[in-house]
Amino acid sequence: MESDYKENSDKKTTYKLEELNNIPESPGIYFMKDKEDRLLYIGKSKNLKKRVKSYFFKGIDRSRKIERMIKNISHIDIIKTDTEFDALFLECKNIHELKPMYNTLLKNYEKYKYICLDEKDHNIVKIKSEIEKDGIYFGPYSFKRKMDTIKEILIKVYKLPICKRQDKCIRYDLDKCIGVCRVKIEDKVKKNIVKNIKDNLNGKNTFVIESLNEEMKTKIQNLKFEEASKIKEEIDLFSSIVKKQKYLLNLNRDIVFWINMKNHKYKIYYISCAKIKYENIIDYRYPSQIENVKLEIKKLISQKREEKSALKKEEIDYINIINEYIRDTKDRGYIEIRKDE
Repeated sequence: MESDYKENSDKKTTYKLEELNNIPESPGIYFMKDKEDRLLYIGKSKNLKKRVKSYFFKGIDRSRKIERMIKNISHIDIIKTDTEFDALFLECKNIHELKPMYNTLLKNYEKYKYICLDEKDHNIVKIKSEIEKDGIYFGPYSFKRKMDTIKEILIKVYKLPICKRQDKCIRYDLDKCIGVCRVKIEDKVKKNIVKNIKDNLNGKNTFVIESLNEEMKTKIQNLKFEEASKIKEEIDLFSSIVKKQKYLLNLNRDIVFWINMKNHKYKIYYISCAKIKYENIIDYRYPSQIENVKLEIKKLISQKREEKSALKKEEIDYINIINEYIRDTKDRGYIEIRKDE
């Protein structure tokens, strides 16, 4: 059962400001709204009552922006959750979908970029702002202006065409292009180039770094130190993108995660591709419940799935937050699921 958290009016309870004492002391998220029912802010807490009431304590030093928001609050919608982790996940999803005016986090992703490899186009390497249907995507990356340099490095190392049309150009004569405009390039060759670039970006192959190192050594031998220095910058930049890609692949990992809810109960999650694919509450006093959960999760893990695609750029910030929670919170445990590639 896959969770698709979003604002659901059926689960909400609305509280006026004079009813704050009636808010439950449970985990969940809250929606601050003005008298015209416009959404001002979304937050989460493991104790909703304590958190929401804290906004209205006098004498607390707050920014003018927050004070202005508090003055405009007319009522508060509440959604209770089983755990603080559920609340965190639900908060992130709703902030991305509803974009409240006073939430400042989770908005850094808009300028992120992807590297796209498209073997069907003679321009194999592209820099994209969004994931489209064709191609293999890597990222998203926050390198901004340096993405074009990464593209230029790959074009140089693999001698890729840069023309928009397949016109004959001098780059082929200078041995800087495989020459799709001069000779027929078999699909197998393009597929091998794409696989090699893919393996380099994922850190499984070092062909790009080795090629740049050889080029740098040649420049040094020819006493072209300024050009050698620029190639060293390219090596450092490409190493950084590989390191970032490994980090993103780790964010996109599969895990089985559980939280101690007390009273002999645990909530179990199976998280895959940054989505909750399975969740269930069990009482560990009953071995049959544990075995049933194991069987259900094993079945999901064993199902044949396509290769993971790149993360959507709007997911990155909240996935970082969720991973920090899984790493740092107490009364929890998790197992990373590693599959043979």
